[in-house]
Amino acid sequence: MWAVFAAALAVGVVGGVAHAEETPSSTAAVEGPSRTEYVAQLEAICKPGAKETQKAMDGVRDDVHHPSRIPVAAQKFAKAASIFGGTINQISAIPRPISDEARLKKWFGYLKRQEQYLHEIAGELRSDHTIKAQRLTARFIHHGNLANNVTLAFGFNYCSFRFSRFG
Repeated sequence: MWAVFAAALAVGVVGGVAHAEETPSSTAAVEGPSRTEYVAQLEAICKPGAKETQKAMDGVRDDVHHPSRIPVAAQKFAKAASIFGGTINQISAIPRPISDEARLKKWFGYLKRQEQYLHEIAGELRSDHTIKAQRLTARFIHHGNLANNVTLAFGFNYCSFRFSRFG
């Protein structure tokens, strides 16, 4: 049950990263946005999603500790998955710095997998398979940490996976 709670606390947050130098405006068209501009755009999108997810997951810790409230926890995870997926779709549409394209592609792969895990956790909870949900929660957290490792250089706040933010 603790692992399910851990995922509940971590939901809505995505990847990690520091600020890079600005590229001159003459090369911006060729290279896309600078890393700093990119981070600012993504943070503006991730912040409301992170707050909305936190609100949706409110009380899930108590829900997973009471067998009669497992269906409520499943609904909360499903809603969080929907919010998380919507945030990923929004940020994936933002033009990326060309020099970071490969790194960001890997990051988005981790984020998509985290979204899938959230849907799977909700499904397992609906089926009253709490042990399977716990295993999936551990994978969800692991992929969040992997996402952070890929994007450390960006300095994300709301777009990073921060378990402690909700703890």
